[in-house]
Amino acid sequence: MEKRSDDALRVEGLDAGYGRVKVIRDGAITVGHGEVVGLIGRNGAGKTTFISSVAGLVMPSAGRIELDGIDITTRSPSRRVAAGLALVPSGGRLFRSLTVAENLTIGVKTPTPGLLEGVFDLFPELHKLRLRYAGKLSGGERQMVAIARALMLEPHMLLLDEPSEGLAPVVVLRLAKAIDKLRAGGMAMLIAEQNAKFADLICQRWYSIDKGAIAPFGKEALGPEASVAAALSVQPLPNAFSSRKD
Repeated sequence: MEKRSDDALRVEGLDAGYGRVKVIRDGAITVGHGEVVGLIGRNGAGKTTFISSVAGLVMPSAGRIELDGIDITTRSPSRRVAAGLALVPSGGRLFRSLTVAENLTIGVKTPTPGLLEGVFDLFPELHKLRLRYAGKLSGGERQMVAIARALMLEPHMLLLDEPSEGLAPVVVLRLAKAIDKLRAGGMAMLIAEQNAKFADLICQRWYSIDKGAIAPFGKEALGPEASVAAALSVQPLPNAFSSRKD
């Protein structure tokens, strides 16, 4: 794909919220081609609202969103997908009554064998599970399907909303390897997370978000791990891999 801009994603002066409640204030983020950037903050800090605004699910009241140099601020979610943007929502949100294969191909106009081979190469586990209903998958398996489903849309910019939430440490590391492989292939990614240790594994840069305010937080400025969690108002790193919901 020919690049029109140095940035795969550029967001400037973004205000967004729900009705009269403003959640994001003057938000600004850039993501380069082939770069993984983290948006790190505690629950309720505004991560999902920001990601949803970029995806077109929440329309901003001010600001500009550019995808590879093209203004997509007023475009519908479907037109953003057509332009090369894909979202992996928090929790995956699969169709539980459909099989893995059906979840992967739903919404894809012409699913080709090459596309399926690509996601099965990234997540070989899914090939064995392709006929299993999504409702019978583990949390880690559901997250793999959610990422694979987004990749079936052939994006060049991927948004991931808390991909490590509730997953066992071994699954988190599996996802980290997959994300690193995607980055090596040129995929740009913005990842909203509260797990600072996971973000440190996969992100080249990150931003902090607190009460809707976003600020750069470069790795070169990071001190000991415990101080990172304190600075970003997220869970302490020694406990970041200790809980599991599924």
